[in-house]
Amino acid sequence: MKKLLILFIFVLFGCTNNKQIELTDSECNINWSLCTVYPDKSFTLINKKTIKIAILDSGINEYHSSLEGLVTKSFNAINQNESTKDLYGHGTAIAGIIAAKPNNYNVQGISNSVELYDVKVLNDKGGGKIEDVISGIEWSIKNDADIINLSFGFQKDDEYLRDAIRKASDEGITIVAASGNNLGLYTDYPAKYDEVISFSSVNKELKIDPLAGKGKIDYVAPGIEIPILTNDADHVRYVNGTSFATAIGTGVIANILAESTSLLNQTELKTKLTNISIDLGEKGKDTSYGYGLIQLKTNK
Repeated sequence: MKKLLILFIFVLFGCTNNKQIELTDSECNINWSLCTVYPDKSFTLINKKTIKIAILDSGINEYHSSLEGLVTKSFNAINQNESTKDLYGHGTAIAGIIAAKPNNYNVQGISNSVELYDVKVLNDKGGGKIEDVISGIEWSIKNDADIINLSFGFQKDDEYLRDAIRKASDEGITIVAASGNNLGLYTDYPAKYDEVISFSSVNKELKIDPLAGKGKIDYVAPGIEIPILTNDADHVRYVNGTSFATAIGTGVIANILAESTSLLNQTELKTKLTNISIDLGEKGKDTSYGYGLIQLKTNK
């Protein structure tokens, strides 16, 4: 469980590192997702504490200029004797969406109040085994992560994965996962579990991605034509998928957690997320858009 003494120290000394987000029309044209998350193009991030995000993925290129200094711990669940080098590129892309420093490519991260845990659970072709994901979750629990980001999923349920997710949730960790890119046929696991906040993706017109999973959807975020960091520092690629919408969701959640002086349980967090969401699709929660599109509007 999180230590209350640490929380007390943060509150007592007012540990803040606020940042003002200011976006131009040109930046919005290059990266529409940023200006969808921040519709006023201006927002003050109130950072009362640093949020530790475990990115369970293909590894992270921690030496990328836009990610330098952000990865504080790493673990290779596939082979503990090897590094977490990201040859596939997916984990680096996810890390950039969540937390990249401002750069010339406008792949600016949603949150600047985080440190990243690089947990390699996917191989160099993007495939993964449930037992490695479970190992990564258990490592994240032991290392006191605040958020676990799972920008992938499995078609079938697994009791051991479910138990690991429940254990992480019981320890106060927020788990965020992708609904999957499966033509709307179902929601992947672990996004389908009640303990997990699941994300689907929308396009610039805020219409659901036809490839995105449906069913147990909690929220949606931009997930079509999203610019990402690549291992080539001079190259940016545009991608589609619920993986990237999930990373945006994790960034927003990190901002909410960083602003709170108290520990938020899932019910409290989802109440905050629902309050800042725009209802899309059918009125109320539905199987395509969940509670709607998450946004961070100007602080009043």
